This record gives sequence, C-alpha cells and structure tokens, in this order.
Amino acid sequence: MEKRRSKVPLKVELEPEKPMEKVEDLLDLVFWKEPSLTDEAIEFLRHVKEWGRTDSPFRAEDWDNYCARTGMSQGKYHNMLRRLKKAGMIEKTYNESIKEHEIRISDKFSFYLSRMSRLWDGFCSR
Repeated sequence: MEKRRSKVPLKVELEPEKPMEKVEDLLDLVFWKEPSLTDEAIEFLRHVKEWGRTDSPFRAEDWDNYCARTGMSQGKYHNMLRRLKKAGMIEKTYNESIKEHEIRISDKFSFYLSRMSRLWDGFCSR
C-alpha cells in the first residue's frame, strides 16, 4: 500500500447546499487557518495575473514593493505565497534570460481538482 502524505495544504469542506460561486470561496479553503488572508490573496492573484499579461511578469524580488504598496507585512506576504504555491495556484519559475525568479498563475490547481474528480468517479463506479 502506498504511503499517505501527511501535509494537507488545502481544507476540502464542500457544502452541497451552499455551492461555491466565486474564486474567494476556493481561497477560503486554502486559507482556512487564516481567513483574513483570502481578500489579500485574491488581490495578489489579480496583480500577478495582470503582470502575467505583460512582457515583464511579476518578479519574486518585487515582494518588498508589493508589501509597501498594499501595507502587507513581509511575514503575511510569505505565508500567503507559500499557501498559494502549495495549493498549485501560483508557481515560481526562473527566467534564464533575465536571471530572476518570476511568479505566475499556475494551472496545477485545476490539474489537482480534475485528478480528485477522476479518482472519486473511479471509486464510485467500482
């Protein structure tokens, strides 16, 4: 039998009588330990998404400028970033041409959800 992972970056708590309607509802599952980060995370994701549409994506080194602009503490920023990365919503990549790390919106979260759905469908159909 395969060893189970002990880390759970996301709380899966679905309420069929209260379906999710917004991205913030998904982020509530990621930030279940610290719900106050949900609003800041959606704002950060929007910021990264806009930067991703330009020729110069959001650089990881720009965290201090982002914190100064939004009033977010360094600790809160890095906590938020860590949770978003673990959930697969963003990724940090190294851009060889400019020799800097960039933060981008990731499709890993969608992959995780579709995999969860396939696993559940497979379980139910057996």
